[in-house]
Amino acid sequence: MNIAILGAGARGANVYGNIFSRMSGVEISAVCDTDGTKANNAKRQFNVPENACFLDEDNFFAAGRLADGLVIATMDQDHYRQVMKALDAGYKKILLEKPVSNSRSEVNEIARRAKESGTDILVCHVLRYTAFYQTVKNVIRGGAIGDVTVINHQENVGYWHFAHSFTRGNWRNEETSAPILLAKTCHDFDLLYWFADSKCTEIKSFAALSHFRSENAPEGCAKRCLNSDAAYRKSLIGLGPVRITGGACKYIDVCPFGVKKLYIDKNAPFNWGDLHAVGKNHPTVSEKVDAFKNPQNPYGRCVYFCDNDVYDHQSVVMKFASGATASLTLTAFSKDCYRRIHITGSKGELFGNDNQGFLTLNVFGGKTKKIRVGGGLGGHLGGDNGICDTFVKLLSGEKIHSDFLTTIDVTAESHNMIFDAEETGRS
Repeated sequence: MNIAILGAGARGANVYGNIFSRMSGVEISAVCDTDGTKANNAKRQFNVPENACFLDEDNFFAAGRLADGLVIATMDQDHYRQVMKALDAGYKKILLEKPVSNSRSEVNEIARRAKESGTDILVCHVLRYTAFYQTVKNVIRGGAIGDVTVINHQENVGYWHFAHSFTRGNWRNEETSAPILLAKTCHDFDLLYWFADSKCTEIKSFAALSHFRSENAPEGCAKRCLNSDAAYRKSLIGLGPVRITGGACKYIDVCPFGVKKLYIDKNAPFNWGDLHAVGKNHPTVSEKVDAFKNPQNPYGRCVYFCDNDVYDHQSVVMKFASGATASLTLTAFSKDCYRRIHITGSKGELFGNDNQGFLTLNVFGGKTKKIRVGGGLGGHLGGDNGICDTFVKLLSGEKIHSDFLTTIDVTAESHNMIFDAEETGRS
């Protein structure tokens, strides 16, 4: 079977493309990206024929159905238009990056058109495909905690992830991307809807952008970390094997959000951001420094002087038709990136941290049980691999229990919860 990829960036090519290309019997047969470098890199990486590499989506879709399945991993605001074109081109199996759209009407229209045309659209809510969260669901389904009464769930984005993606990066501004509940926490709404197993009937949100604002900038800091336009420090600054001369913010050595601590230092918290921030994977220290000196590089900006407007913390409370209630909190302010969940039921409780590889089950009147969770290898606790495996099974016609599928009709329900929450949070 073969798969076409629309959007050959970090998710489309580096994640889904890489996974599919390693699977037996699966071939990447076509790619499309408006960035010629990304398109050509994917063409070489996946041995795509020259006539199946496109730089324009109109030409891509005009060529008809080029594969058994289509991956759409473009920017959020492009999804609706491209899904409509894909349906018109005859694609019947689509793997669609989340969120579906930042428009309620567009999400519901995609769900309607998919049902009407008999198309399977699998939305990339990858956490549902992890061993950790499937174990949570199986414990609930098995009745060990009785009827679900309360779900408390927290997403800790990680200060470094938030600074990279939601302050400097592509998802920093709602006008060009989406509210953070859609862009980041739609995974969690999918989980809550799945665990509650009933429709949400009431919802309320409280949120603020409290920290990443210009009034919170340290006194005299520069608007760029390197080669800045103010608060230069003329002395040499040591950065491992290279040294920077000239302009740098005077807080360059101490600011946890600055490019030195976030990207350049030996013990920087992450490296997957290099592709966005520097333009390549595994850059040298010198290449990183040169990239952040470029005044056009958005990732070299001070986090207190960006055009960001997405909330840095948000709490949502909700009630379901079953009578269960839930609370969801998102925060930028955590050292690590992880989720914590606590579910109480009429017979017991279940809680865990998805970075720890186990769940704790307390059955009332019984013993505490630690449930080891297998899997978890790869991106998103193994969910990236999991959803790709599931998509290939759909392509091959294998029957899969609908409870473990993030189809567009299910996603429309959880996305509509987010739209409702956003409306109450802005009243």
